Amino acid sequence: MPPVLLPNGSSTLKPAYKHLVDLHPPGVLSDPIYRPLSITFIEYQEGDKLGFFLAWFSMLPFIYIVSLCTLILFRRDIQTIMYFGGFFVSGIINHYLKIVFKQQRPERTRDRMDFYEIYGMPSAHAQSFFYFMTYLAIFVILKSQMPGSPNIRSIRHRLFVIVQFIAAILVAYSRVYLYYHTIAQVVVGGVLGTILGCIWYYFVNYQFIKYVPFIIDRPLAKYLLIRDYSPIPHIIHFQYESEYSEAKRCRERYANYMKDQTPSDIP
Repeated sequence: MPPVLLPNGSSTLKPAYKHLVDLHPPGVLSDPIYRPLSITFIEYQEGDKLGFFLAWFSMLPFIYIVSLCTLILFRRDIQTIMYFGGFFVSGIINHYLKIVFKQQRPERTRDRMDFYEIYGMPSAHAQSFFYFMTYLAIFVILKSQMPGSPNIRSIRHRLFVIVQFIAAILVAYSRVYLYYHTIAQVVVGGVLGTILGCIWYYFVNYQFIKYVPFIIDRPLAKYLLIRDYSPIPHIIHFQYESEYSEAKRCRERYANYMKDQTPSDIP
């Protein structure tokens, strides 16, 4: 296809924009190579209902990350921000461990290296989700053991931890079932994620927490509305009560305002 002429009749374009109008025929050796975003690229065998089910579980870490980003955006809680920060630490460790071990993925996936990262030891999905599960499990269990916590809340928290653990197992199993990793790769990833979750929880809640009052009092933190909810034992109940009371006061003020604006009957 000949190049599209510009309004002035010239076909000269800057290199960064030339590909938008100068289309080459398919099969040219100079064509760029495109790769899918592997974190969201999950394949399963056609007609395999279990594979389809596990493919969604394989997407859980990505769904979890999006949910966590949304939570940070609306809550601005420094505990949640640091929880998310541990995920980046896990990703960096996983990246360099893959370079060190240089262990390839299972044979079926090895034939499609254009779509996936070459090395699979340890599994990033297993490592990241076991990190999320471990950190959250410790946080929830310790919160349920605070003074004044009713027994039903403690039971509910433990059930939540069990569900999280089952989800983490299914994420790891999905990576083996769908031939993205070997059993050894997901086991190592799960163990590393669990260890990192314990270490990162200790660091955030016993070391970093000492500097939180100083951090949240900085002008930048105040501008970004960064806050610390960790001293509040039952944050959901506290937020419900305070927001319910404030909403009630606003409704009453609005009702009084509308009442004052209504003209009185003239005899």
